[in-house]
Amino acid sequence: MSAWIGNRPPLIRLLGECRIGDDDRPQRLAYRKGWALLAYLAVERTRTHRRSQIAAMLWPELEQQAALTNLRQVLRDLNQALHAAVGEGVLLVDRETVRLCPQASQGLLDIDLLESGGADADWLLDAGELLDGIVLDHCDDFGEWLLGVRSWTWRRLLGALERRRDDAAAGGDLGLAVRLARRQVSLDRWDEAGQRGLMRLYQQMGKPGMALECYRMLEEHLRRELDVEPQAATRALAAEIEQHVPRFPAPPPMRAARMNQLWAGMAA
Repeated sequence: MSAWIGNRPPLIRLLGECRIGDDDRPQRLAYRKGWALLAYLAVERTRTHRRSQIAAMLWPELEQQAALTNLRQVLRDLNQALHAAVGEGVLLVDRETVRLCPQASQGLLDIDLLESGGADADWLLDAGELLDGIVLDHCDDFGEWLLGVRSWTWRRLLGALERRRDDAAAGGDLGLAVRLARRQVSLDRWDEAGQRGLMRLYQQMGKPGMALECYRMLEEHLRRELDVEPQAATRALAAEIEQHVPRFPAPPPMRAARMNQLWAGMAA
């Protein structure tokens, strides 16, 4: 059975590539600030927001009436996309306020999976940074908010990956566990606990050479970029794994006469 909330993938995706709707019929937004507004309302959906405050946050360089006009256009476009993808009642707008309905949006947003404990492995492998690639120039208040929320979602994504990784390993699906561990390490390559988790998984799979390659890459990055060495626990794990790497005896020395015959044959 699928592990998605409501047994279906989230129809509103804000982590990584932003999307509204399913993969077959995605809805497009005409304005980049539409995605910014959607993310803000999704994260702050327990509150009702005054339209004047939203307009000032997203268009701080404009006079209030011009900013409100822009907000009205963005809201219309966003509401049309949400209505086509998920139906009515998700975006609630009146003359003074705007908000995302907590009840109607339940199960629709991928950010909810970070806390639910029901994150699907495929989604975890695809999820990325909140509003990935979206930058709003001259919107300092929104930029400050986004920086903090990105850090919040990033930490919870790492936690979700670790939990799903451990579940996969406990269930005997070491291949999936390795994929999740590699994703975890790619998001935070300085997290040595995650690196050790990946090394142990390779060791369990009977691939100590891969585990040691992970260690060598970590060691190289740490020395080159931070001028430090791996933690004692990581070094100890590498030493333990190295004891299980097969050692093949060196071939006996070749006699000079036989060497001369081989060289002569190669030169002929």
